[in-house]
Amino acid sequence: MGSEALSKSATNRRLLAYLVQRSLPGAEGPKEAEIAIEVFGRDASFTGGEDSVVRVSMRGLRQKLLEYYAGPGKGDLVIFDIPKGAYRLAVHAREASQAGVPAPAVQPAESASAVEHPAEPVLRPRRWSLPLAAALAVLAVSLAANVYFWRNAAPVNGVLAEVRDSQFWNDIAHGDRPLMFVLGDLFMYTQTDPVTGRLQTVRDPQINSSDDLRAFLASNPSLAAERGLRYASMIQKSSAAGLAAILPIVQNPGRRIEVRLRDELLTDDLRGNDIVYIGPIARVGPLAGSFNGRSHYRFNAVESSLTDVRTGKVYLPEGELSEHHKDHALVARFPGPVGNTIMVITSGGRNAGLLQVIRTLTSSEGLSRFDQQLREAAGGRPPESFEALLSVTGFKQTDLAAEVVEIHTLAPQVEPPQG
Repeated sequence: MGSEALSKSATNRRLLAYLVQRSLPGAEGPKEAEIAIEVFGRDASFTGGEDSVVRVSMRGLRQKLLEYYAGPGKGDLVIFDIPKGAYRLAVHAREASQAGVPAPAVQPAESASAVEHPAEPVLRPRRWSLPLAAALAVLAVSLAANVYFWRNAAPVNGVLAEVRDSQFWNDIAHGDRPLMFVLGDLFMYTQTDPVTGRLQTVRDPQINSSDDLRAFLASNPSLAAERGLRYASMIQKSSAAGLAAILPIVQNPGRRIEVRLRDELLTDDLRGNDIVYIGPIARVGPLAGSFNGRSHYRFNAVESSLTDVRTGKVYLPEGELSEHHKDHALVARFPGPVGNTIMVITSGGRNAGLLQVIRTLTSSEGLSRFDQQLREAAGGRPPESFEALLSVTGFKQTDLAAEVVEIHTLAPQVEPPQG
């Protein structure tokens, strides 16, 4: 967002970042006292009648947003605003008559950012983590801005046309069914530091859902006092970058495109949309029922490994992420329950290498090799349904290469009859 007033004001940045997190569909908007404590550092004795900092700041931010969309952002097709009388950030599409351009087919979900989900009453953190909050705001605004540029992009060039026509992308790229991107997030939970008493957010690779967390606490009751059932979803930068790389390939005039977090994907969504999942192997979520029933591999969160269930061969990660390392990722395409297309594009078992996998699948050179391997795996004909195991190498934070280890065609899975 290009508003100078918004970018220069630390107060506006903090407040906007906080509201991004607390304004997801189904979440309750924060109360005045919560904003005062978590954004402005007030203590528990805060009362709105004596301190107007929240009301004044909300009015100021609302005015700056209005000024931005009346000026530099007058062509934006996606609008952030704060309804009067509410402490909640709303995101909606500008009417075509107001923007002077065609209405967007893309409906960016507010969910493409991190959010805490209270599963049980627990202690709330006393202070919002400003660096993370700022990153969330940047992600949400970046998605909105990129939607605008993608919808007004130049005609498809030769390289992009070649990618769209590849065996890997052809069906989903040229389809007109509504498309839903599902961003796999990283599950995190909170615990109280026994030394400082401060609330911490923890990422444990072996705990990837609220059910995993409950099972862990049930098995370790002595630890339950320090750990609450408040958890957080964190989107990796590579998932957002992957979305940006794939969107131009699958975008068609008039096609509705939506972005969801993994936990927001509903069973009915699998019947009404083509699906592209981008994220960790461990967080496939509702797609697991369709995917695991076909997949040749099973993921082990303890070892971050993949096991071929037919041969028993185990693919283990090598090296430390802080040095030269190797990991394994899965990519799959298969038909959904109503003839729709479902794609699964994952990072390695240790959540590394996703960007290199995406680069391989969105470049003409990488797709040429991949399509050739698809034909070989299917005896010369491009398969409708397949799964590929890739090895991904990197050095520290840099992805170096993604190579196909093996490709399997997948047998169709018979869906149960609907009653």
